[in-house]
Amino acid sequence: MTKLYDQLKEDHRNLVKVLDVLKRQIALYSTREEAGTEKPDIALILDVMDYIQHYPDRFHHPLEEACFDYLDEHKRGDAVARDAIREEHEALEHSASKVRTLLNAINLGEAVPLDRLQQTLDQFHSLQLNHLKREEKTVFKDINALDDAASETILDRVEHRQDPLFADVANQQFNDLIRQLMQQ
Repeated sequence: MTKLYDQLKEDHRNLVKVLDVLKRQIALYSTREEAGTEKPDIALILDVMDYIQHYPDRFHHPLEEACFDYLDEHKRGDAVARDAIREEHEALEHSASKVRTLLNAINLGEAVPLDRLQQTLDQFHSLQLNHLKREEKTVFKDINALDDAASETILDRVEHRQDPLFADVANQQFNDLIRQLMQQ
């Protein structure tokens, strides 16, 4: 395995951990009417969304795109699968925007039906997990087949940045989310 492949797999593992936090928050909506139960934490959900929208969209997806471009240039692997994944990236951005719009409305004091919020969050969560699984079953095979020289060429094409949640010195913006991840 190359450094490139290891980075992509690590990003996916970390994203699944964050999605698990989101799933737990979504589940709290089902118990919201019961006395003494924990309430969903909108601030924590916003942190999850900030992370999911910023780190993957600014660093992980561009790294994947650089891989796809390299594979396209060298006519290697499954181009149809890569095109499908590219389309999913756009659909994920749209889904994240829908979630963000609802959360921002709540933060502004607007009434948002909880069932609608729960359904939108659940759809987003499912889309994310299914996307990760599809990537790993399809395009990651092609990326894993690349040698170290190809891996380094691709890594040189993109900006590198440590993950704000899983770096040695984590970003203070995500303190609540980091605490949730540590409890897993």
